[in-house]
Amino acid sequence: MCIATRLRRNLANSEMKKPQPGTVIQIALPNGKFAYGRLYKDASIGIYKQISDVPHRPPIGSRDFQFIVGVCDDVLTSGKCPAVGIDPFRTGEDLFPPPSCIIEPISGEYSIYHRGEIRLAFPEECQGLEITAAWDLEHFIDRILNGNDSRYLQSIRSDLPKKKSTVQ
Repeated sequence: MCIATRLRRNLANSEMKKPQPGTVIQIALPNGKFAYGRLYKDASIGIYKQISDVPHRPPIGSRDFQFIVGVCDDVLTSGKCPAVGIDPFRTGEDLFPPPSCIIEPISGEYSIYHRGEIRLAFPEECQGLEITAAWDLEHFIDRILNGNDSRYLQSIRSDLPKKKSTVQ
């Protein structure tokens, strides 16, 4: 029996267990197309750049992602985004997502989150990093369709204070 068939049978339950790193989920887009995401440790997902016109065609083996961000558990357990494949991690490939930036809303202090650890950082160290946040399904769809013009992405970026870090 192929992996996709086993996954579909396992996901037939009303509540599915949280998938493991390497699991690929399918995201149905309102334009009738399909996007795919590969799960990482630390409740994160990499959204592949490739979009499909037909379901169940994930770009297994690709490492070309639009973005890698935190994911809300309900995206993975609600059944709205079914698991459609496994894209195993290669030898030496990190199961953890890249570092992300945390900006404390009151103090404006910058930190970097990576591999379950948080450390203080200078603002310059956060340039180009994703903002640490848990993304819900509607946020993924908005960013897949609108890129950096995504309303959710703009909202988490617009709330950032302009204050410099106090790291010594």
